[in-house]
Amino acid sequence: MKRLVFIIAALVLLLNKANGQEFAEFKWVNDSVSGRYIEKLAILLPVQIDNLPNRFLMQLDLGSNQTVIRGNTIGSFYQKYPDLKSKLDTINLCKVQTHECPHINDLNVKIGGVFDCNVNAACFQGYGVKVPVDSLSTEVEILIGSIGVDALKNKILIIDYPNNRMSIANPSAVDVSEYSFIPYQFLKENEDNRLLLPFSANGQDFRVMFDTGASMFQLSAPEKNAKMICDSQAVDSLLINSWGEKKKIIGLESNVELRFGEKVLPQLKVYYDPSNKYDFFYESNNIFGLTGNALFLNNVIMIDYQNKRFGIKKSIN
Repeated sequence: MKRLVFIIAALVLLLNKANGQEFAEFKWVNDSVSGRYIEKLAILLPVQIDNLPNRFLMQLDLGSNQTVIRGNTIGSFYQKYPDLKSKLDTINLCKVQTHECPHINDLNVKIGGVFDCNVNAACFQGYGVKVPVDSLSTEVEILIGSIGVDALKNKILIIDYPNNRMSIANPSAVDVSEYSFIPYQFLKENEDNRLLLPFSANGQDFRVMFDTGASMFQLSAPEKNAKMICDSQAVDSLLINSWGEKKKIIGLESNVELRFGEKVLPQLKVYYDPSNKYDFFYESNNIFGLTGNALFLNNVIMIDYQNKRFGIKKSIN
């Protein structure tokens, strides 16, 4: 039996170190939304935080320009780990959604025991679950926040959706020959590294943001944009939770040709928020909408943050 366990562990290690490239496994959040079971709702990465012995999970959220730590949850650790509390910067504030947040400076986040990221994370005060640190087993996994694009500056990110694994590397260490690339733009050069992919609808050129935090939807957009490319009759509606806030969204079906670069997309369900709460963000940044994991679940993708290109691994026939 021990020999079998050793063989399985060795095979997993080989799989996760393909061609010299190291990978960390991730897990999917699955849950019911409006009574409907969603199998792949969000990507969770196993992480270590500084020198804390506990096991943590963080969502991979490329729709966020910064790594975010849940204030209630991390606050449970301050008394036992005063060095962690000393990193809290309540003077230099940042914004998460509409909330003013302090930073936790010089935070070391190690992903999957393999990839080290050092960030000044936003601490979202009042968010998350308080945990009983002294009575908590170090084997229990604690959801502590989300990894944003600040952790990936000048790196290459590979997401292998079929095998539930990811890798972070320097561009010089990666073989890019197996990928087909399209160029992308940053939302704001040198300020905001969220990426905007070229997208066309019925021959018109637009930009969509790639957001792994928007796993549920192949495409979401402001109402007027959704209705520009879809039939007007609603085919779906959902009540979702976004940063602790409940909101209703409406789904329509596309009726025009949609493309990423030269890739023609299938007919999509396109969702919009009838409250129009975030329309100003889309309009002021010239963004048509959001896409995320749902369009690429059968693919291996590469995001080259240094050379600003988005790659899809070529099929091997």
